[in-house]
Amino acid sequence: MQSFEKYQKLFLTNVSKKIETWQERPFVEEKEIYKFLHSVKGTAASIQLPELSSEAEKVMDHVNQASTASWQEGSWSELLQPIFLHAAFNKGLDLSWKAQEVPVFQKEEKQPTILILENNLDFLHHFRNNMESHGYNILIAATEERALNLFYDETPDLVVIDFYLENKNGLEILEEISTQATSILTPVIIISEDGSSELAKKVYETSALDFIPKPIDFEVFTTLIRNRLLHVRSLKKQITTDKLTKAYNRTYLQDLLERKKRTFHRNEETFCLAILDLDDFKNVNDSYGHTVGDEVLVQLSEVLHASTRPEDSVIRYGGEEFIVVMPVISRTQAKRRLGNMLEKFKSIVHTYKNYEFSLSFTAGLTEMNKSVSKMEDLIVQADLALYRGKRSGKGTVTIYEQNRDIPKVSNAEKKLVHISVVDDDSIIREILSDRLQTMSYFDHSVQVHAYKDGESFLKDDHDGKYKHVVLLDGVLPGMDGLEVLSQIRCHDQETVVIMLTGRQKGKDIIKALNIGADDYMTKPFSTDELVARIRRLIQRHKGGKR
Repeated sequence: MQSFEKYQKLFLTNVSKKIETWQERPFVEEKEIYKFLHSVKGTAASIQLPELSSEAEKVMDHVNQASTASWQEGSWSELLQPIFLHAAFNKGLDLSWKAQEVPVFQKEEKQPTILILENNLDFLHHFRNNMESHGYNILIAATEERALNLFYDETPDLVVIDFYLENKNGLEILEEISTQATSILTPVIIISEDGSSELAKKVYETSALDFIPKPIDFEVFTTLIRNRLLHVRSLKKQITTDKLTKAYNRTYLQDLLERKKRTFHRNEETFCLAILDLDDFKNVNDSYGHTVGDEVLVQLSEVLHASTRPEDSVIRYGGEEFIVVMPVISRTQAKRRLGNMLEKFKSIVHTYKNYEFSLSFTAGLTEMNKSVSKMEDLIVQADLALYRGKRSGKGTVTIYEQNRDIPKVSNAEKKLVHISVVDDDSIIREILSDRLQTMSYFDHSVQVHAYKDGESFLKDDHDGKYKHVVLLDGVLPGMDGLEVLSQIRCHDQETVVIMLTGRQKGKDIIKALNIGADDYMTKPFSTDELVARIRRLIQRHKGGKR
């Protein structure tokens, strides 16, 4: 690193001079901006300034190398702000601190990211050096717009905002991100030159977690931040972890896939997603009881966790289904890893009294690509591959193939997917009917029917419905939702039934699953997730009358 220091200083000085000359001009042509960024990208990478090179590459996406459009200072200075900040921070510095050993978090945890919004470059420089020396990744912003973009694009673990900014005070910025920050448990700290009790009281009346007056004692500050992050991590773990298997749950999955999607579109960093389903698991519960079934689920989770990398994620998707998300890996490599997991799990001998048995799972695998617009489609793809694996004999790992897994149906053979919404709430019926009527299911059309109670639903004729999904409220006037479910299952094992329930008690949900519900969603729920589950279930063994 030291051998490049002379070149780094010279390069950064030249960058600063270039900016100074532009500031003296009425405008700069767009193609000149592109040429400048192209030079920064290549040179910075060559002299071991990778962050600056990366920033230049990102900004290049916003300019046209052939355009002669005129950019005034207000426009190009906002665009190039990341370049300015990196140049200002690194110019004239001894960069060898980056090679120092810093305290790190546990291997399985990502390096915590802190976003700071501050106008004072000297303070930003001091803050960044101190915090990075303690193992934190720092995102820097000197304007409100950049801070908001970084907050929503990068989802930092903690946010620091100076109260005194050029155009707004820090609490106004906090108000703009408050809802999102609270929902994902992101701590926000307000710092200020004014350490008065009046301002402190004003800050603590907002959603900010802490108020720290300047000058900051960084020894105390870094300890405070570590405390806050550990506390949030503990809370998130409780909220996003399945209590039985210690795998992540669906709440975590939704956030994870959104982050992976942003990373893919920004850096084209691909990832693979696999759905695993235990084979013949119902026989285990029926023959040996749910306690033994739970032990099997725990053992499968342990195998998955022991066989995955720190950057991989294991999620219990529901019942006996797990999802494994594996970043920066090809489909072939992912299939090989899953195959090893399958062999390890098959080698386990489960016992119950004098009985011994072994189990397998079937997995469907897909890879993120540019054609995937919604994350729910990725789950559907993996599930279609899983279904093909089940049909071919179970105990397999199958990669999704569009020409094999999406059914080809001619216009003459085109069939309807019937969805019945049974709910006494007229607003719920209207919302679901409007959303589901626009749902696409490959080459099938969708027809939605709404019922305000179980009796009117049961009186209707459903025998001729090729694919039928029932969204059944758990609490209904007259017949209870569980009673309606029992009536359905007395004569129909093919219709998909998803319980919509406000019941949080596990025994009620278990009772519904035991009666024959295929899935459940607790209110309030995401309609997008509901659509994804419907797509998955009607492609599986249920809901396809032949």
